[in-house]
Amino acid sequence: MSTTGPSTPPDPPDPHRLARQSLRWAIIGVVVSSVLAVVGIYQSSHGGGGGGTGGSSSSSTSGSDSGSASGSGSGSGGDSASGSATGDGGTDGTTTDGAAQGTSDGTTTGGSPGPSDSGGTSDGGSASGGTAGGGTDGGGTDGAGSDGLTAGERALRDTLNSDQWSRDSCSHTEWRGADAALFCTVTTVDQYGVSGTGKASVIMYGTKYDRDAVFQSYAARLQPGDCESQTNVYGTWRENNTGDSAGDVVCFLSSTGQYVFLCSYYDRPALVQISGPDHASLAAWWHTMEPVFSG
Repeated sequence: MSTTGPSTPPDPPDPHRLARQSLRWAIIGVVVSSVLAVVGIYQSSHGGGGGGTGGSSSSSTSGSDSGSASGSGSGSGGDSASGSATGDGGTDGTTTDGAAQGTSDGTTTGGSPGPSDSGGTSDGGSASGGTAGGGTDGGGTDGAGSDGLTAGERALRDTLNSDQWSRDSCSHTEWRGADAALFCTVTTVDQYGVSGTGKASVIMYGTKYDRDAVFQSYAARLQPGDCESQTNVYGTWRENNTGDSAGDVVCFLSSTGQYVFLCSYYDRPALVQISGPDHASLAAWWHTMEPVFSG
């Protein structure tokens, strides 16, 4: 499980990213092979040198996170040939198009492979270039008290269901355009009496219009579906006690390999986000997180 701490929202899913990665690495492979072939021909034609002065030839390949390869050859006559090809790469061995992918905060379910304590970075820091990353407008640390929270964040914290949300654990986190954003520990008990403890983000906006602008940056890239059994879809969620529709939800697999549930509320301009490595466990834990708000 990841333990890198609170995180900003993940980038909306990009269905074309894996295809671009595969194509890029295929191109790099062709270029590297061509360079090595040229080096081999050069060495063969200049090797031995007819009693030359100790010519040398060398070829090298190097692989790193940046995905580079080079080859060079030289003979005693001073002629040399070299070729190189480079490709950008991420720390997981995949290309990133020069931009960090987003992060996701997460949850962890006790005793089973469930939600994780946090998201990753690079997945790991802030979502650069993502449609839902960035700073908190009006929700920064200016005027924060000894707990590091703004007045708006303390007001949001005080509306959370204290039977589940550990208010003392809540810390400031960053969400674009939010009036207040918190990252808190949540402990729930399921229908069998099994407790699950993890992390969740709760975000409050000034208006539902501002909230919807962020939510739709995710939903617009997905197809309608059922988050109970599918991923990379959007739909609605219902209250456990009434069965009435209470908000919208998107669920997707982020670039960190974490499953993400992002829920909105019809009665207030709020979002709640959880994430974890196992879709089924995350969905089950999500159902025990009700109500989020006590007032």
